[in-house]
Amino acid sequence: MSFLKLNKLLVTKESDTAYYEEFHEGINIIRGNNSSGKSTISNFIFFALGGEFTNWLPEAASCNYVYAEVELNGVTLTFKREIEAKQMRPMSIFFGKLEDGLKSNYEGWQTYPYKKSSNAESFSQIIFKALDFPEVSTDNQESITVNQILRLIYIDQLSALDSLMRNEDFDSPLVRIAIGNLLLGTYDDDLLRQQMILKQKERELSEIKKQIDAIEEVFNNSPFEFDKAIIKSSLDEKQEQLKRVLNTLKAPDTIAESVKKNDVRNDIKQLRDNLIRIKNEYDTTLSIIDKNKISLVDSSDFIEVLQSKLVAIKESLNSQDILGAIPLQYCPVCLEKLDDNIEENHCKLCKQEVKENPGKSKLLRMQLEIEMQIKESQKILKAKENKVQELEASLKEILRSLLKAQADYDVYINQSRTSLETKFDQLLEQKGMLNAEIDFLGKQIQLIESYENYKNDQYSLKAQIDRLKEETGHLANLQRKKSSTAFSRIQYYALELLKGDGTYEEKFQNGQFVQIDFGKNSFFLDSRNRFSASSMVLLKNCVRFAIFFASLELDYFRYPKFILCDNIEDKGMVEARSKNFQRNIVRLINSGEFKDKKFQIIMATSMIAEELDVPKYTVGEKYSKGNKSLKLS
Repeated sequence: MSFLKLNKLLVTKESDTAYYEEFHEGINIIRGNNSSGKSTISNFIFFALGGEFTNWLPEAASCNYVYAEVELNGVTLTFKREIEAKQMRPMSIFFGKLEDGLKSNYEGWQTYPYKKSSNAESFSQIIFKALDFPEVSTDNQESITVNQILRLIYIDQLSALDSLMRNEDFDSPLVRIAIGNLLLGTYDDDLLRQQMILKQKERELSEIKKQIDAIEEVFNNSPFEFDKAIIKSSLDEKQEQLKRVLNTLKAPDTIAESVKKNDVRNDIKQLRDNLIRIKNEYDTTLSIIDKNKISLVDSSDFIEVLQSKLVAIKESLNSQDILGAIPLQYCPVCLEKLDDNIEENHCKLCKQEVKENPGKSKLLRMQLEIEMQIKESQKILKAKENKVQELEASLKEILRSLLKAQADYDVYINQSRTSLETKFDQLLEQKGMLNAEIDFLGKQIQLIESYENYKNDQYSLKAQIDRLKEETGHLANLQRKKSSTAFSRIQYYALELLKGDGTYEEKFQNGQFVQIDFGKNSFFLDSRNRFSASSMVLLKNCVRFAIFFASLELDYFRYPKFILCDNIEDKGMVEARSKNFQRNIVRLINSGEFKDKKFQIIMATSMIAEELDVPKYTVGEKYSKGNKSLKLS
């Protein structure tokens, strides 16, 4: 369950304040005449929260920065973005209140790019973590950003009437579907992880099958023996023969040192130098491996310490959320029911103002820093592990070279070209042939062992794939049930709002089915999405608010209980119809079903219903051409 609330919005021009307002929980109506700057404020809110916006009016473009103090799942953060006609602007985040952030020019602020990279997290990742959103990407590896999420939260004036979500260039059906599944809570993290693992296992199985087929083709088309027991017996026999040959070559009676020739001495020197060089290389590599293994243990211990700290921080955050959420309805002393009519952010018991706990912001900041440390430390640990594996593989090759060099040296050091040189040559030739045969037999055994390992991996992967298919099937069934309930409740609230429209559109009164299609970015009433322009505006608003209301009812929705609407009386909407829609929204939100629910509605209108033009439902002044929202000197 996610919650987003805008506390304060500040727009600056150089050192002056162009706009500043404090927003409250519940309904916030920005009211004023046409062309008085209401849409500009809506666009500033969208941009400050992470939306992509560049089409500024000249008055807005003359401003420098927009700040937004927000509450994300109980944590207070302040966002800052520079107002420019450029795409993908970064965001600076202060882990605390706006007034504290303004006092600090640099300390406490961290700037995050629009897009993530291998070296830096994006501001979307930071916001998603605070909202407890999973990181989502489509099958085409298109990442979902805060801007994409806001497309279903902000109802703007410029998007097409028949578009479910805010229009965006280079849009993708896969992205829209991912946005819908994420916000409606029908995106299952476990299902996605299991599906990704399943795909990876299936790819691994396919590669192993190719290797098995290739080895079996060698077996079928080769004249050589591939029975492991027979080959092992032959290998043992050849190694025993080689041992006898080497012993003969090293026997003193076969070598006469006194008759060594110069070329033999030179050969022996070369063999000795080569042996010493390889021994040194072996010792050096072994020492490096030992040092790297010690470093591996240190890195692993460090990561465990960081993970323990991360668990402690998360437990602390959860404890604060649980303790802070306990409602107090009766006095613990006299047991009388406490008065509900108290000011916002005041204690029901003592009536004192509730001070915000800055600890959650600090804990979240510590959590993000430790997660980054863990991520970097794991990269370093993986690199060290790979390095050790490379060194150990290299050590095996060096050892083989060392054994061969030692054997060559042992033979040659006692060798001399005597009258027995013919026999000696024969032994050397036999030694070479035996070495070649042993090497060939060793490769045959290696091939057979590889085949056996591949077959074992194949059996293991098949078992894992069968289990994963069963698990993903179960999770997919649960997801389908959630999806069915979500769309059913969205339809219910949309029809409630449409039937409350009155007699303006006959089809609205008799409507039976409301469908939304994220892939096509569209919505339908009884399979129809063509009505008069003003009716299309109302139908679109009813559908979008229906998603909002469904999120208040169904806890598994990730839609953050926040909606921003700048489209109430667009396209020729008559005043009475606009006011009626406003009343329907207030009537529905004040029904008993949503009592004690946390939410925030921000909407702009030039035709506010008279009974709603009160501080409980409004924010800021009533704007006009002579009193515009932006105060520009």
